[in-house]
Amino acid sequence: MATDQIPEAQTSLGVSLHGIGMVFEAGGKRTEAIRSVSATMPPGRFVTVIGPSGCGKSTLLDLVFGLQMPTTGYVTIDGEPVTGPRRDMSMVFQEDSTLHWRTVQDNVAFGLEVAGVRKSERRRRAEAMIKLVGLSGFEDYRPRQLSGGMKQRVAIARSLVMEPRILLMDEPFGALDQQTRWRLGGELTRIWEETRNSVLFVTHDIHEAIRLSDVVWVMSERPSVLKTEMIVDLPRPRTDEVLSDPRFTQYAAQLWELLLPEIDTTSEAVSR
Repeated sequence: MATDQIPEAQTSLGVSLHGIGMVFEAGGKRTEAIRSVSATMPPGRFVTVIGPSGCGKSTLLDLVFGLQMPTTGYVTIDGEPVTGPRRDMSMVFQEDSTLHWRTVQDNVAFGLEVAGVRKSERRRRAEAMIKLVGLSGFEDYRPRQLSGGMKQRVAIARSLVMEPRILLMDEPFGALDQQTRWRLGGELTRIWEETRNSVLFVTHDIHEAIRLSDVVWVMSERPSVLKTEMIVDLPRPRTDEVLSDPRFTQYAAQLWELLLPEIDTTSEAVSR
């Protein structure tokens, strides 16, 4: 939506999606990715987006971040329209985004350097964040000396060191083995419980979604609509023992029941 079509600032706090839709056109083909999605993520909440492959989950993050403008509708943060990337937001991607020629310390401090923060302050904040993500002792290592999980810790630290109010995470553990992603999920919940920033997290993993989230947004097959917002009422902090909670199994069954029709539709479309 063009900025001159966005209504005056709303009063709601947090991230709000107001009937957003997204259509892509290329080579004479029109693809409707997202259709009329409305939802609100209150400040300090951990919200996970889950849905079938290709349903527009990553596009949804791009629209919230301001990398793209929706074809219809609009996004607001604390009532102010999103018209482009903001300094109080950061994004973590699935792909390795570390700068291979920089040390862990310099990778984490990169955004602060670009922002013109003085060297002593960059070092102080980077060291604190490296400790928070459990990489103390690896400050002078380079990415080639790190495991995939450690590189993702660097990426998370680099985002958090900017002190964002809102952190967007696009399948950050998707390329990792199950054991490593489960361990990093535990670390992420610990970090979130300390920082209490707002997190919008994309995943394909049902168990990961339940373990991390306050709320799960379940998306349909393309053109994607928001099927439901499922509240996850499990106590925090969530340790590995959460797997033995009967409610965890119930939530997993509910999510699978919601997703299965969408996955079946996707399979049928591919087979044609």
